[in-house]
Amino acid sequence: MKVLFTKALSGAACALLLSSVVFAHHGWNGYKERLELTLTVTSLKLGNPHDRLIAVDDEGRDWNLLLAPPARNRRFGFNEDTVSVGDVVELFGQKHPSRREIKVHCLYRDGASIYTYRYDDGRTSLARQRDSRDGC
Repeated sequence: MKVLFTKALSGAACALLLSSVVFAHHGWNGYKERLELTLTVTSLKLGNPHDRLIAVDDEGRDWNLLLAPPARNRRFGFNEDTVSVGDVVELFGQKHPSRREIKVHCLYRDGASIYTYRYDDGRTSLARQRDSRDGC
């Protein structure tokens, strides 16, 4: 009986752990409102699970800018040398419904594209959504 209880408890713990890992990945379904903003980068947070930039708008509000996972960004050329604290960037992305957080599709500096959100197969997030926008 004690062995059966231990196995059941172990199984429940594994199921709870796996469900929390799956739940932890947010997905992008809630990010619906499309935004084009000009922001000033205040901090780089490059690392798992997603590279992030913290930036401020002209009203002094902080924005959390979510980029692709770091390994993918590095493979497609985005790294700590691409953007710096103090850079003014323009972006196109989709806003989280309740936070100042944006899934960034495209980042520009001085009118030139410096970042495009890409999936493992190289397709852009806009192409994957079949977005009417021509791309970054």
